[in-house]
Amino acid sequence: MEKELFDYDDSSIESVIQYSELLLNKEFDEILEEYEATPYKNYNDFKENKVSDISDKKISMKSKGQYGNYIEKYFYGYQPNSDSEADFNKVGVELKVTPFKVNKNGSISAKERLVLTILNYMEENLDDFYSTHLWKKCEKILLLFYNGLIPGRTMDKYIIEKIFLYEWFDEDMSVILDDYNRITAKIKDGRAHELSESDGDYLSTCTKGAGKGKDWRIQPYSEQPAKQRAWELKSSYMTYLINNKIFNHIEQESIVSAAQGGRKPFTEIVSNKILAYKGMKDFDLYKKFDINPNAKGKNSLLIRKILGLTGDVDKTQEFQKANMNLRVIRVDKNGLPKEDSPFKNYNFNELANNDVWEESHVYQEIYNKRFLFVVFREQDKNIYKLEKIKFWGFPERQLDEITRVWQETRDIINNGVILKENNGRVITSFPQSKVNSVLFTKIHATNSYYELSPNEFVGKGKLSDTTELPDGRRITKHSFWLTKKYLKEVLENKWD
Repeated sequence: MEKELFDYDDSSIESVIQYSELLLNKEFDEILEEYEATPYKNYNDFKENKVSDISDKKISMKSKGQYGNYIEKYFYGYQPNSDSEADFNKVGVELKVTPFKVNKNGSISAKERLVLTILNYMEENLDDFYSTHLWKKCEKILLLFYNGLIPGRTMDKYIIEKIFLYEWFDEDMSVILDDYNRITAKIKDGRAHELSESDGDYLSTCTKGAGKGKDWRIQPYSEQPAKQRAWELKSSYMTYLINNKIFNHIEQESIVSAAQGGRKPFTEIVSNKILAYKGMKDFDLYKKFDINPNAKGKNSLLIRKILGLTGDVDKTQEFQKANMNLRVIRVDKNGLPKEDSPFKNYNFNELANNDVWEESHVYQEIYNKRFLFVVFREQDKNIYKLEKIKFWGFPERQLDEITRVWQETRDIINNGVILKENNGRVITSFPQSKVNSVLFTKIHATNSYYELSPNEFVGKGKLSDTTELPDGRRITKHSFWLTKKYLKEVLENKWD
């Protein structure tokens, strides 16, 4: 190190940041070597020039979850704690060590959400965000980023690659305040036990603790216990931060900027823009916005033009931060969607081999998503009118069912998908919507193509329509689908 270990001024943000930069591109074992060599084992002893009288146990490099705590102890010289104050309390800066990952396509994303601090239902301010324990502790956050997904790398080889002082961006605060109000409204309604990560677009809450029934807490407006939860910045928000503020500095198109919406939440802008055309026929809207009614993706293009965007809605800053997906839904006169609603195709081998729920396709592409549903209701045959929109995310009470379907699908793939041919039609052993009434899996391709036995194919498709199973056979690409009956219940507010 160019400077001695612990040689910084904890009453100066500039000094803390300057000292932190010594971490860049330095393996953790180098920091440990410095620690072992110095006679001072904490910040206060260094400042008082007092030789430390402590002995440390040997640490395990397999304890990857301890990396942040070890940085606090061995580099900054203070013991990890759960104090209500910020880590560097003299300057109001909280320290967070958080991983990113480099994906197969070369893109960078957050490996996980950023957990901020425990949400104390009984003591948290439920009326003013700027008076919360969250704000007092995390008004400024010093973020240390490391690559947490390098095969075979143990903690002693971890490297801090980026340092960033996060001070909540003005352009995000309208959404964050809206998230806060939505979450605290549930608590004030005596529904803290119904809180879910889907409650917020950027800011939300996540379960925190040992699990297994040990983390239930009392809540102020109900006798029903609620799971212990912590405030978080969602992983999608962190991914946007990493890509657009830290690594690449590339700004994506903004709904708020396009609408000149000032400090309004983007959800309010979207609602106002789209619902200005409530009651209009889809054909009239296509004509008004110069869209070919026979074009593929005409409905997504329509919403894009209504919002005044030049690119896809899903790729805007706001939708990326919120991990939000646009769905244009057509329903019949009774409100039943015309069809089941599909998600992205999945890879059979990846789904089968990855047993980590929060890294799974189902969690990242389905359960952890927020959705904007734009609903057109049938008036007469083939005539649909814009009726309403709905922002929604899976509630926590659906977690068990979604994880059950995920695990069931993995088991079927790993045990060998059963294929049965009947008059040229192939039926798989995946349960259909009559059995899995919320989420189920089926083909997601125009033409089907199944390899019943090596090099024996059935169907009108081709190899490009297929994906390989773990046993080597190739079958039609599949995706998960929301059943139309469940989607009807969602649109009727039964799963809010």
